[in-house]
Amino acid sequence: MCRKQLEKIFCWKASGELKIFKYRILRMGREEIYHAAYEIDSMICIYELLLEMSRKVPDGTLKAGIGFPGLLSFLYDRWMQYPGDSTEDIRGCLEEELMKISGDVKNEEGGEAA
Repeated sequence: MCRKQLEKIFCWKASGELKIFKYRILRMGREEIYHAAYEIDSMICIYELLLEMSRKVPDGTLKAGIGFPGLLSFLYDRWMQYPGDSTEDIRGCLEEELMKISGDVKNEEGGEAA
């Protein structure tokens, strides 16, 4: 599979996961949505950063992200455990977690971790 196809599939997967998240949020009551505001903002930020990062990360990382179920939710959960609160902190968290995911996939396939 060529690089452009991997990027397209990765972005499509992230978009699909964001749509599912939005659907779940829109089924909530107003008060629940208000209480979920930080999560909503963070999920959109993570999504946007993933789209941006998809042009720069290695092919193996894209493949690992494509095959990882619930990637956006997983990355949000990891972000909640990460120190810092700026966009650069989120980017660092995402880069770190994507590399771990990529390394885990390589290990499962019998290759070396990154």
